[in-house]
Amino acid sequence: MAAGAAATPLAAPVLDEAALERLLAQQGFQPEDRAAIRAFGRVVSREALQDDFAAVFLTRAGAPVGAEAAAAEAAFCDELLNIARWQGDAGWFNRLAGCWYACLDRGVADHFPWAACGALLSVCRDRLVGGRAEVFQLEMDLLTGLVRVVWALASYLSEVAIAREREKVKAVSLIDAHTGLPNRQRFEHVLAAALGVASEDWPVGLVVLKIHLGAGASALLTGERERLQTAVSAQLAGVIREGDVLCLTGEDEWSLVQCAVRTPAQVMLAAHKLHDVALAAASLVGLAGPVNAIAGGACGPRDAGDARALERAARNALFAARDARQPVAMFTAQVAQLSRTVSSLEQDFHRALALQHFELFLQPQIDVGTGECHCVEALLRWRRAEGNWVAPPAVVELAERFGVAGQMLRSLLSRQARVADELGRAGIDVTVMLNLTAQDIRDPDLPALVRQALGNWRVPVSRVGFELTEGALLVDEPAAAKVVAALRDAGCTVALDDFGTGYSSLSHLRRLPVDELKIDRQFVAGVCVDAQDRAMVEALLVLARAFKLRVVAEGVESEAQATCLTDMGCDRLQGYFLARPMNADAFVRWWRARYGQPVAPADL
Repeated sequence: MAAGAAATPLAAPVLDEAALERLLAQQGFQPEDRAAIRAFGRVVSREALQDDFAAVFLTRAGAPVGAEAAAAEAAFCDELLNIARWQGDAGWFNRLAGCWYACLDRGVADHFPWAACGALLSVCRDRLVGGRAEVFQLEMDLLTGLVRVVWALASYLSEVAIAREREKVKAVSLIDAHTGLPNRQRFEHVLAAALGVASEDWPVGLVVLKIHLGAGASALLTGERERLQTAVSAQLAGVIREGDVLCLTGEDEWSLVQCAVRTPAQVMLAAHKLHDVALAAASLVGLAGPVNAIAGGACGPRDAGDARALERAARNALFAARDARQPVAMFTAQVAQLSRTVSSLEQDFHRALALQHFELFLQPQIDVGTGECHCVEALLRWRRAEGNWVAPPAVVELAERFGVAGQMLRSLLSRQARVADELGRAGIDVTVMLNLTAQDIRDPDLPALVRQALGNWRVPVSRVGFELTEGALLVDEPAAAKVVAALRDAGCTVALDDFGTGYSSLSHLRRLPVDELKIDRQFVAGVCVDAQDRAMVEALLVLARAFKLRVVAEGVESEAQATCLTDMGCDRLQGYFLARPMNADAFVRWWRARYGQPVAPADL
């Protein structure tokens, strides 16, 4: 089956002898009726029936004028007249069912077999009794047998038509309405069937291709996504081999079943081809924002012997390509091991999210004038059960990949409020700043979620704040600006993080109501030794003073850097030279030691 084919052409059902007996019995057919039909064939010839039937039925008003429909009707009627030769077997019924299928394929009206059967009975009666008023018992027996078998036939043909319509509906349900490609349900059937006849010499290839639309995907209208899928599907279907099956298996996802390949190299070649064609087709649609594509391939039965496992192998290869930032990858033993590692990580992530095992470590910000700490940055930390720490960007990526970023945000907001409450009860008056992702600051419900978290822990709004990056703002600045303004209006401190690394810093300063700027560590690292970095920091300080904003330099790792930034006019410093990130208990001990306060065994 080639790409886009709906299914194997529908074939008429086959009636066996037992089913025929049940069908005839439903019409009151008796054993003696079979003998009556044979007697009728000896009394009335088929040729005589044919002449009468042609005159009465085939020339009727309303007969089809189309050549194909007329030919299909004629073939049906020709077989119908073989009643005079029927020996009581199921063959005649099955041949008529096949003729009726051909009629339906050519647009013959649904009531046609009933009309033909009625006309047949009328012709048979006229041949037996003519215009006589008196009917002999033998003639009555013959007519009764004819009526019973013909109505059994008409009933069967009605069932055939109904079953055919059901099969057509089922076949349509296996096809995507917009692209015409087999859908996921059909894909599973095709892959299982192909694996059923595969061998080591003639394996089955599977390629899973996925298009990524970036951050703009959520803004796509339904019609735009359908237009993209239709365009890509049409181009992909045009480049696959005869006999291979291309299916639409998910949103912006296609799967190619190569029913017989020689080597995995053919699968790899097909994956590269699909990748390139998909990107070219997507670029022509004219969607805003970057479009990327990745593909993964696998071979069965080498990589897996059943459909579900082979699809999992191809998807693991796809994930390997994504993680390696490559367009295409094939399933290998290394990919399998990586998949097990990733699977374990993903399971631990879901468990940690459900049990709220994520932590916030606090890194102090020190005022250069007084040496006091009035603010801490709350940094996401997650330590797995075996003791390994997971990098924060990887945690965020997992949350976004599994669609639980909103749940993650709620958990962190609650943890932020709890930490602020605990510090307040310990007598430590600091603002706890939490980093927000691009997805977080596009959420219009964020201000309400902040208020809810603060209310639950009875924390003043002045005790929390938020940091956001220029890169996050570039995704959807109007929506982000509304959320940021709402946070600031509520009384939260808002900082623009990694300042100077974006593309429109001055524009953001003019439009966003932020309180402070954080100079990125890449400029801080060279501020004492690199003239360009020093000039950049000076320029950023000038901008900040013009907008009356507080300036925090992050990534301070040496005394020389701290001295230089202080002399240049930074308001606060943050970095390993001053204090490393620490959990809340450790921060309380650090605070008390710094201010000469006694350190209790358990401050929180």
